[in-house]
Amino acid sequence: MTKVGLYAISKSTTLESNKSLDVNLVTMFITHPHSTISTVADLKGKRFAFGARGSVEAGLLAHHFLQQMGIYPGQDLALATFCEERQPPNADSQRDVVARIVSGEYDAGAVSSTALARMYEAGIVTPESVRVFWTSPGYSHCCFTAHSDTDRELSRQITQVFVSMHYDDPLGKIALEAEGCKAFVPRVTAGWEVLEAVAEEEGLL
Repeated sequence: MTKVGLYAISKSTTLESNKSLDVNLVTMFITHPHSTISTVADLKGKRFAFGARGSVEAGLLAHHFLQQMGIYPGQDLALATFCEERQPPNADSQRDVVARIVSGEYDAGAVSSTALARMYEAGIVTPESVRVFWTSPGYSHCCFTAHSDTDRELSRQITQVFVSMHYDDPLGKIALEAEGCKAFVPRVTAGWEVLEAVAEEEGLL
């Protein structure tokens, strides 16, 4: 969480357009293109696929968002599973969600906007294969942090090193691609509220 450290650094795919991986991330609920599901309320009695149990965007928060809107997976859904509970499990849990919806095994599921965009870009799935019927509010996802007693000048210098990396620089590109992004941005203090609340509910904080 950002509150832990003096400085935090998040990832952005394209700094100029503010399209980001870990800032303003959203969870999406998807279904078949011709499904009768058009709202979250329509999920009652349906089969729903979450991502990995440890996935913030497609597991933890997806489960929370459903309950927040009055859908309790254990009571209201015909079937609700996390990736680890499905056979055979896929190492890419959000790709697994999409594949099982496309095959018809599940009626709907949860993915992040960035995961779905990557699958479109890689040709793993086409935009015509699934339909998004609900999108969450944006939230901050993850970042690099420092201990609260870290020297402020050292923290500033480390932050500067991160944000000064450029994708058009060969060495910078190597470091950025290792993190799956195009740039690092300085810390943000907003967007952590829902994640912090859910973590407290689950006893993770």
